[in-house]
Amino acid sequence: MNISVFGLGYVGTVSAACLAKEGHIVIGVDPVAIKADMINRGETPIIEKQIGEIIKSGVDNGRLSATTNASQAVANSEISLVCVGTPSQTNGDLDTSFVQRVCEHIGTQIKNKNARHVVVIRSTILPGTIKNIVIPALEAGSGKIVGQDFGVCNNPEFLREGTAVYDFYNPPKTVIGETDAISGDLVASIYGKLDAPVIRTSIEVAEMIKYVDNVWHAL
Repeated sequence: MNISVFGLGYVGTVSAACLAKEGHIVIGVDPVAIKADMINRGETPIIEKQIGEIIKSGVDNGRLSATTNASQAVANSEISLVCVGTPSQTNGDLDTSFVQRVCEHIGTQIKNKNARHVVVIRSTILPGTIKNIVIPALEAGSGKIVGQDFGVCNNPEFLREGTAVYDFYNPPKTVIGETDAISGDLVASIYGKLDAPVIRTSIEVAEMIKYVDNVWHAL
């Protein structure tokens, strides 16, 4: 499958590299050119066990590349994973401005596509974010209707720094919140080789699962 990954931070880099290792054609996207350049040289922009060799292998076999050009990435992929940061604010809320901005960009590119596209949020977000921010941004940018013309899913990550590659291949569960079954099927197919229970549910429940999981780990 052709996949674009927006945000080459910790989650995005690990997701992009491991998906390329699984045989997918992956384009990483980041506005910081140095990150894209490092990926294209077969180098890692993050510190994580095993990730450097996986990136190099992906680049060498032509399955992994990176760009600062969002238009190019969306045009050449069937599915976009949004892995940008959602930093905490002083009042305890999450800053979702990066997620909104990326979805606005993706929406304008979906507008020009005849083929159906699926947008998958992997960033940590508060319950209700996809309904109130992500979908409106995508629909406004594309002029299309979610669930009909394009799909949206929530696929929260459960990666720990230091063991992220192991965690990617050995997840406790794969959670897919979906606007429609076609989109959910596409996301599920990405992880078909992983031995983990798959939970397919609504967008809102998937968002809540991730947040409750984070709270449990914090206790």
